[in-house]
Amino acid sequence: MIGLKKGIVKVKKYNPEWQEEFNKERKNLKKIFGNVAISIEHVGSTSVVGLSAKPIIDIAIGVHSLEDLAKVKEKILKFSHYSIKENNAVGEILMRRGVPIKLGEDKPSFVTHFIHIMEIDGRKYKETIAYRDYLRKNKEVLKEYNDLKQKLAIKYQNERKDYTKAKDEFIKSILSKF
Repeated sequence: MIGLKKGIVKVKKYNPEWQEEFNKERKNLKKIFGNVAISIEHVGSTSVVGLSAKPIIDIAIGVHSLEDLAKVKEKILKFSHYSIKENNAVGEILMRRGVPIKLGEDKPSFVTHFIHIMEIDGRKYKETIAYRDYLRKNKEVLKEYNDLKQKLAIKYQNERKDYTKAKDEFIKSILSKF
């Protein structure tokens, strides 16, 4: 099973079903994005064999320009299980896939997928792919990152933003190698 209640951190052992979940969602996203999506990649910890992860599938969609989202936004919002985050990090627009937990909620509060829309020639997209590929090739670094994630998941089990922030230094140290 994939998904977590918004804001919660639970790290689980690698599960090969995560790849299958990505493949299913990739087909959905291809139908929605059409030619706007130049690339649809499985990223994040669920994309790295052997790495523990929150059971939320991260997907990177490479587009020519973030403004291209306007071409498909209406299609996306026809589906109640998708939402588009309002305040995004520089260089990306974040979509969530999930379901509302409470009757009447208009945004997913149980999240199954994070869909990161980024400019394919942009720094954020390139770093996301490079980081994933680095972890896939470097087993010692993968183990170190896995141990860090396990420790932080216990410390920040109800504070996803703090959990994510606490991983930043490690991630930046790897990205500085590129």
